Amino acid sequence: MKVSKILISFILIGIGSLVAIIYFYFIQRDFTQQHRKFIISINNLENRYSDITNLVLKNSLYIYVNQDNIAKANKKLEENYENLKNSKILLHKNYADIKKKVSALKKDLDENKKNVDYFLRINANIKNSLLFLSRHIDDSAILNKYDKKELLKARIILKHLNDVKRLQDLDYIKKEDYLLSSNSTNKDVQNYIKSFNIHSKFLVKEYPIFLSVTKKILGYDLNELKIHKIKEEFSAIAMKDFDALDRFAFVLLFMFLISFATIITLLLKYQHENKKLQETYSSLEYSLTYDQLTNLFNRRKFELDIEKTIKPTLLLININGFKYINDIYGNSVGNILLKYLTKFIKYEISFYEKVSLYRLGGDEFGIIFNDIASEKSLEIATKLEKDISNHIFKIKKIDLEISVSIAINSIKPILENADLILKQIKKSNTDGVAIYDESQHLKQNVKENMKIVKTIKEALKEDRIAPYYQPIVNLQNSKIEKYEALVRLTLKDGTILPPFKFLDIAQKSSQYNEITKIVIEKTIKTSKKYPQYRFSLNMSMRDISNKEIRDILFDALEKNKDAKIDIELLESEYLEDMKIVKDFITKLHTFDSKILIDDFGTGYSNFSYFSELDIDLVKIDGSIVKEITTDKRMFHMLKSIKEFANGMNMITVSEFVESREIALKLKDIGAVYAQGYYFSEPLEQPLDDENVII
Repeated sequence: MKVSKILISFILIGIGSLVAIIYFYFIQRDFTQQHRKFIISINNLENRYSDITNLVLKNSLYIYVNQDNIAKANKKLEENYENLKNSKILLHKNYADIKKKVSALKKDLDENKKNVDYFLRINANIKNSLLFLSRHIDDSAILNKYDKKELLKARIILKHLNDVKRLQDLDYIKKEDYLLSSNSTNKDVQNYIKSFNIHSKFLVKEYPIFLSVTKKILGYDLNELKIHKIKEEFSAIAMKDFDALDRFAFVLLFMFLISFATIITLLLKYQHENKKLQETYSSLEYSLTYDQLTNLFNRRKFELDIEKTIKPTLLLININGFKYINDIYGNSVGNILLKYLTKFIKYEISFYEKVSLYRLGGDEFGIIFNDIASEKSLEIATKLEKDISNHIFKIKKIDLEISVSIAINSIKPILENADLILKQIKKSNTDGVAIYDESQHLKQNVKENMKIVKTIKEALKEDRIAPYYQPIVNLQNSKIEKYEALVRLTLKDGTILPPFKFLDIAQKSSQYNEITKIVIEKTIKTSKKYPQYRFSLNMSMRDISNKEIRDILFDALEKNKDAKIDIELLESEYLEDMKIVKDFITKLHTFDSKILIDDFGTGYSNFSYFSELDIDLVKIDGSIVKEITTDKRMFHMLKSIKEFANGMNMITVSEFVESREIALKLKDIGAVYAQGYYFSEPLEQPLDDENVII
């Protein structure tokens, strides 16, 4: 009887131990999976952030780079963050502090996204101005005729402006006169110079902002300060949990000897799962810090180490013409060359202390020295460059002789500055080694922008922003029939500021919508005062895409249905969302408004627009009109545009009519409308007398 009770007790203990061990197994497996998912999620987040930084760096250095990849990377970053934030393991009490820190990352990610969005906008504006200047110089017949010296200067200025973007160095515009001027009295020359200087000033004004926001994005060390610290703290807590699970397993082993076989089986499975986790963790850590091809530290490890190094000096090495090696001999030869070069560099630097070698990507290597004199780093780099150039790499019976460019830098940001001087080496095609030399960075443009923002704010408060009106003349009856409204800002001393001096800055703030509202309302009020005229307002694709601005316009037109308001679409801006434009035009026509395409003949001229959009008038760009008396090709182009417009039942308006000769020639070919300083400059109020003398 006593034995039976003991047997029953052991059976009950065995069943209880089996149930306890099975329950423990599922708890442990679930915890392991949660831990693994969290590690993968936070590593993915770190990768996406690095991708954005790399893409911004590429876009900041080159004009023709697709910016959509940055937007996609930003979206992927947000998705990765949501996966991380929703990690099941964060629901555990032990990880409450980790959960708070993960939530706090949102603020950093939002700030970085804000900077990236701002970068995309300003980068696009700079690209457009550079493209305009390039086309403007190509269309330089008038300047070539009257002032060849200024034409040469224009080309030099454009080169310097391009160099600023490629090399991200403001010295190219600080030490040079970036404005054109000419003693020629020819109006076309002066207009050419004026157009050139508008964009040149714009670029000089925007470049410091552009470089500032770029450096802000590239220098924002989210990885080290936030994510890496979260990973370390998470791993520390997780290891404690794993230790607790281990202790519990051994307690079960000793307490429930009767279920030994079952316990051993589950423990072995647990150990197998734990080993897989450790292997996965080690594999992830290896992939995050080592290059798979060369087994060198990779770029991520470089970024971590460079911040920890007290006095870093970087030697940035790039193989000259590596692309051609891949193209000629194949990628397999290129990969073997990278491995051989890795061994070669390792040997060359093995004689020095406090040095680490990294593969930063492609054919680029980095060597970090800690606390080394600049003279010594130059000596090492020069020797390394010479030794590589004199070495023959034997690969698959091929003798390869290569050369490298080496940039040396010890000034933060370390990699960015080294990359700038490396590109300068590549461009010069002379010295294979160069040291980065820091230059001063003035903040004058930032101060000027702040001053303009304050000026706009005061002008809005004191009602000193208003439209000025330039007449549009019917050449066939010599009468003013229309006016174009052009925004102006009046300073306290009475000086009138044209839009290019304040509107671009206003567009970056809420002030722009307020300015737009004022121009619309005041133009409508003037239209009602002068019912004999029609009035046109300029609107860009940015304006049309802005729902608030669309609502302001339509609300104003709804309340003033007797106003004769037309809209000029800036044709130089690419119409990205055709549906928005079509809906916009359709609704405008319900108010009896006319639709004009402005600046037709330049920029992104696209005749297919007219097959899709219900356009009423076409404004022929002044760069064509002003040349028709001196350039037969321009005259032929103008007539072709006019004939095309007539065939589409549209009327043309010729801009930049600045002489009687141009006006008469337009009239002779049957052109209807013309606009320009020959008739009148923009006026504070329209003229009562509609008659003009041509």
